[in-house]
Amino acid sequence: MQQLKLFDYRTDYLFKSENQIASYFDILSETKNEIKYSEHIDPKKGFAICGVEYEEYIDVKKENLNGLAYDDILVFLKNSKKEERLERYKKLLKFRKIDFDADLFTWNNDDLN
Repeated sequence: MQQLKLFDYRTDYLFKSENQIASYFDILSETKNEIKYSEHIDPKKGFAICGVEYEEYIDVKKENLNGLAYDDILVFLKNSKKEERLERYKKLLKFRKIDFDADLFTWNNDDLN
Protein backbone atom coordinates (compact mmCIF):
# COMPACT_ATOMS: atom_id res chain seq x y z
CA MET A 1 0.00 0.00 0.00
CA GLN A 2 1.31 3.44 -0.91
CA GLN A 3 1.29 6.14 1.73
CA LEU A 4 -0.90 9.13 0.93
CA LYS A 5 1.19 12.27 0.80
CA LEU A 6 -0.97 15.25 1.70
CA PHE A 7 1.79 17.85 1.98
CA ASP A 8 5.24 18.15 0.48
CA TYR A 9 7.01 18.25 3.85
CA ARG A 10 9.84 16.03 4.98
CA THR A 11 10.82 14.17 8.13
CA ASP A 12 14.21 12.54 8.55
CA TYR A 13 15.31 10.38 11.50
CA LEU A 14 18.97 11.03 12.28
CA PHE A 15 19.10 8.62 15.19
CA LYS A 16 16.81 5.93 16.53
CA SER A 17 17.58 3.54 19.37
CA GLU A 18 15.80 1.61 22.06
CA ASN A 19 16.83 -0.29 25.15
CA GLN A 20 15.10 -1.66 28.25
CA ILE A 21 14.93 1.84 29.78
CA ALA A 22 13.81 4.16 26.97
CA SER A 23 13.38 4.93 23.29
CA TYR A 24 15.64 7.61 21.84
CA PHE A 25 15.23 9.42 18.55
CA ASP A 26 16.47 12.56 16.80
CA ILE A 27 14.34 14.07 14.05
CA LEU A 28 14.67 16.84 11.48
CA SER A 29 11.31 17.82 10.05
CA GLU A 30 9.56 20.64 8.30
CA THR A 31 6.16 22.20 8.42
CA LYS A 32 4.70 24.89 6.21
CA ASN A 33 6.51 27.62 8.15
CA GLU A 34 9.33 25.99 10.12
CA ILE A 35 12.22 23.55 10.12
CA LYS A 36 12.46 21.67 13.41
CA TYR A 37 15.22 19.58 14.91
CA SER A 38 14.49 17.66 18.09
CA GLU A 39 16.06 15.00 20.27
CA HIS A 40 13.64 12.83 22.25
CA ILE A 41 13.92 10.51 25.22
CA ASP A 42 10.78 8.51 25.94
CA PRO A 43 11.27 6.39 29.09
CA LYS A 44 9.50 3.06 29.26
CA LYS A 45 6.98 2.24 31.94
CA GLY A 46 8.61 1.83 35.33
CA PHE A 47 11.83 3.61 34.30
CA ALA A 48 10.61 7.18 33.95
CA ILE A 49 11.79 9.71 36.45
CA CYS A 50 8.45 10.76 37.90
CA GLY A 51 6.79 9.96 34.56
CA VAL A 52 8.66 12.68 32.68
CA GLU A 53 9.41 12.54 28.95
CA TYR A 54 11.99 14.81 27.33
CA GLU A 55 12.33 16.70 24.06
CA GLU A 56 15.13 19.16 23.36
CA TYR A 57 14.42 21.15 20.24
CA ILE A 58 15.47 23.92 17.87
CA ASP A 59 12.80 25.55 15.69
CA VAL A 60 13.63 27.93 12.84
CA LYS A 61 11.10 29.92 10.84
CA LYS A 62 11.67 29.32 7.13
CA GLU A 63 11.46 33.07 6.48
CA ASN A 64 14.59 33.52 8.66
CA LEU A 65 16.80 30.91 6.97
CA ASN A 66 18.83 33.42 4.90
CA GLY A 67 19.40 30.93 2.07
CA LEU A 68 19.98 27.88 4.27
CA ALA A 69 17.89 24.96 2.98
CA TYR A 70 16.47 21.84 4.65
CA ASP A 71 19.01 19.66 2.81
CA ASP A 72 21.89 21.88 4.00
CA ILE A 73 20.75 21.44 7.60
CA LEU A 74 20.26 17.70 7.14
CA VAL A 75 23.78 17.21 5.77
CA PHE A 76 25.25 19.39 8.53
CA LEU A 77 23.48 17.39 11.25
CA LYS A 78 24.36 14.02 9.68
CA ASN A 79 28.02 15.05 9.60
CA SER A 80 27.98 16.02 13.29
CA LYS A 81 28.59 13.62 16.14
CA LYS A 82 25.31 12.81 17.86
CA GLU A 83 26.40 14.18 21.23
CA GLU A 84 27.45 17.49 19.61
CA ARG A 85 24.55 18.01 17.19
CA LEU A 86 22.38 20.39 19.19
CA GLU A 87 25.19 22.72 20.21
CA ARG A 88 26.85 22.71 16.77
CA TYR A 89 23.51 23.48 15.11
CA LYS A 90 22.90 26.38 17.52
CA LYS A 91 26.39 27.72 16.78
CA LEU A 92 25.77 27.48 13.03
CA LEU A 93 22.51 29.39 13.32
CA LYS A 94 24.09 32.08 15.52
CA PHE A 95 27.07 32.39 13.15
CA ARG A 96 24.69 32.89 10.20
CA LYS A 97 22.59 35.32 12.31
CA ILE A 98 19.48 33.15 12.02
CA ASP A 99 16.89 33.57 14.78
CA PHE A 100 15.64 30.35 16.38
CA ASP A 101 13.74 29.02 19.35
CA ALA A 102 15.42 26.36 21.46
CA ASP A 103 14.42 24.75 24.71
CA LEU A 104 14.14 21.57 26.71
CA PHE A 105 10.51 20.54 26.84
CA THR A 106 9.38 18.06 29.46
CA TRP A 107 5.96 16.70 30.19
CA ASN A 108 4.44 14.29 32.64
CA ASN A 109 3.07 11.01 31.35
CA ASP A 110 1.10 9.31 34.10
CA ASP A 111 1.04 6.08 32.08
CA LEU A 112 4.77 5.66 32.74
CA ASN A 113 4.53 5.55 36.54
